[in-house]
Amino acid sequence: MRLTDAGRIVADLRVRRGAARVPRPHPLLRTEPAPGTTYTRLFAVTAADTTDHVPDAEPVLSTPSLIAFMEDTAADILRARFAPGTASLGTWIGVRHTGPARTGQEVTVTAVVAEARGRRYLFDVLATVDTRPIGDGQVAQTLIHVPPA
Repeated sequence: MRLTDAGRIVADLRVRRGAARVPRPHPLLRTEPAPGTTYTRLFAVTAADTTDHVPDAEPVLSTPSLIAFMEDTAADILRARFAPGTASLGTWIGVRHTGPARTGQEVTVTAVVAEARGRRYLFDVLATVDTRPIGDGQVAQTLIHVPPA
C-alpha cells in the first residue's frame, strides 16, 4: 500500500501475512531482558569518585563517577545474559546530576530496561542517597561481538 500526498510518495507499507512474530533474544544474548527488567546496585563513594574544584566546599561525587555508576548498573542487566564472545559498550547518556553525595556515603543506582532495538538497549536510571534523588536520566548500551584473542 502506498500513501501519497499531491503525487509524492510519503509511505510505502507492506502488510505481513502469517503468524505473529515471536520475539527472540538477540544472537549475542542467551536470554532477552524484557522491558521493565530492573537491577539495583550500591556504590560507596570514595575519594577517587569525588571532585573538589569548588573552593571552601567539601568534595562531592563527580558527575563522571555518577555516570559510570549508572552505566555499570545498566550493563549488569545485559552481562548476566551475554552469549560467549559478547560485551556491551555505553553508547549514549542523557543524565541530570541533581544532588551531592559525599565520601563515605552509599549511592543506590537502579536501572530499568526501557527499550530494546536490535543490539541497542536503552535504560532509565535513578541514583539516590538515603532515598534522596541525586541523579536520573537514561543510558544506552550496545552489544558487540568480541573475537577470541
